[in-house]
Amino acid sequence: MMKEYRLKDNLGYVLSGMTKWGKGLMPVQILGNIIDTAELFVVPILVKLVISRIETGNSTESIMYVIGIYAAVILPVYLLQGYVMNQTGWRMKYVLIRFKRELMDTMLTMDYANMENPKVLDEHERIRNVMNNKDASIEGMMTSSVLCGKFVLQILISVLLISKLNLFLVVILSLLLITASIPLEKAKRKDKELVWDALGPFWRRHFNMGYITTHFNTAKEIRLYDMKDWIYEKYLALNADIQKKYIISRNIWVKGHILIAVFQLLQEIALYFFLLWSLAKGNLSIADFTLYVSSVRIFSNAVNSFFHELSNLKKQSSEVTDFRRFVDTYKKEESKAAGCGPDKPDIEFDDVTFCYGTQNKNSLENVSIKIPYGQRLAVVGLNGAGKTTFIKLLCGLYSPSEGTIRIAGKVADSLNLKTRFGLFSPVFQNVEEYPFTVSENISMRLSDKTDEIKVKDCIEKCGLSDKIKKLIFKEHTQVLKVLDENGTDFSGGEKQKLAFARALYKDAPVIILDEPTAALDPLAEEKMYKDFDTLIGEKTGIYISHRLSSTRFCDVIAMFKDGHIVEYGTHDELMKLKGEYYEIYEAQAKYYKETEEVENEAS
Repeated sequence: MMKEYRLKDNLGYVLSGMTKWGKGLMPVQILGNIIDTAELFVVPILVKLVISRIETGNSTESIMYVIGIYAAVILPVYLLQGYVMNQTGWRMKYVLIRFKRELMDTMLTMDYANMENPKVLDEHERIRNVMNNKDASIEGMMTSSVLCGKFVLQILISVLLISKLNLFLVVILSLLLITASIPLEKAKRKDKELVWDALGPFWRRHFNMGYITTHFNTAKEIRLYDMKDWIYEKYLALNADIQKKYIISRNIWVKGHILIAVFQLLQEIALYFFLLWSLAKGNLSIADFTLYVSSVRIFSNAVNSFFHELSNLKKQSSEVTDFRRFVDTYKKEESKAAGCGPDKPDIEFDDVTFCYGTQNKNSLENVSIKIPYGQRLAVVGLNGAGKTTFIKLLCGLYSPSEGTIRIAGKVADSLNLKTRFGLFSPVFQNVEEYPFTVSENISMRLSDKTDEIKVKDCIEKCGLSDKIKKLIFKEHTQVLKVLDENGTDFSGGEKQKLAFARALYKDAPVIILDEPTAALDPLAEEKMYKDFDTLIGEKTGIYISHRLSSTRFCDVIAMFKDGHIVEYGTHDELMKLKGEYYEIYEAQAKYYKETEEVENEAS
């Protein structure tokens, strides 16, 4: 059951963050509220004093004296307002950054399976988008809470002044304004439920469209395949869907604002009728009349603004609740220290079954296998057989739905995640490059925490030396050109070597190659697997491929089909069985032989 957060809980949460991360922010904002309120009342009081002196026939010097006092007071007020604005802005931004870091930490630590769940991603995009709106969620609550404090101060001072005239007037105005706030609150609640909560999937699609149109990875295809009009049409259709939601939002607010305008008109009529009647009856002097008119107007605006901001706070509170629930549900606390993992781990899958949360069919079912340290294991099978799911379970990206994985005799899920991740050096099919230096792309660490000698050794072993020597800053050259015009791009083969260097640098006891050479022909893939195998020494090597010829050199082969290990043994043993492995191997070998003959004839 999801935890319930009330308005006061979320307000305390946000104010606590403002106090903890925005040192000095709260005192500065309190000072700002006092200054803004003082400025609001200085002019009405001055006007009242001047008119009063004129009415009583005071000298010009006396009037000028009052104006001089005003000038002496208002100048420091303006200076202090400038100071408050200067000191508030950057502190507010820093606090917001710290809250956004909570969201980022959640995405970086949540279970990997959630990263593949569209509902979770939609939820994140909705929260992220709302957090970028300065009037919503946490930033909006920071602002609205401060404004509520200011309006309360203005209300108290106004009531103090107006009550001298007629306390009943204060009660009537308050009731009118409270009544006016009801449709506003209903509109905000309905707006969130029908519009903003439903916009998550649309915003995520919008974000992805922005990525497609601006990222260099897609720039070539967009131009060469003349995709501009096609993308533009999709973009227009998406914007039309979002616009429909905005129209619903507008219609919700129109009704609320009409009702508010009616209540405010009634309030204005009642206000001026009472004051003019009091003036006509001689119950008010002109000087008092001007002060009361201003005070009632300030009171009216302050109460109206207070309930407006209170309504904002309630809407923002529901958005902060979304944020806190997301963090509570998905963030995983990690130990700062990885701990000492086993140096030479044996691995065992004991009747392991796995099912993706959004699917009814098991992706892996009743898989049992032992991988002693130092073994070369080939995981083979056609696409969709369960090979990658097996590897993700092994690495700790997924947890078994049933069964147990043991590493060095311990239940794998009981290990610290950093410790478990530290046991594996994977090389995946899609090699990710990051806009940092070549050295940092290999070490995956900041430059001051990178062993440069080790980086050079990995570059040499993986055959990247010729490429790196030609770069202007050698291994300190930026990868990609998105941040540095002197950056470098890697070809497909060079990316694979970069990934191999990354795996060697990590120096984990288990090396995993998950079809990183799928784009190569079978012979080239087999050679690259064998070459890399010589580099990993006594470590455990796990090689994944849908090409059976590439992994013949391995100690044992696990043949996957429909989420099961259907055959297990050496290459020769599986060929003698004349089962699934044999049939696929022969079919692939026949294709490769025919291709080779055609190429020989052509040459």
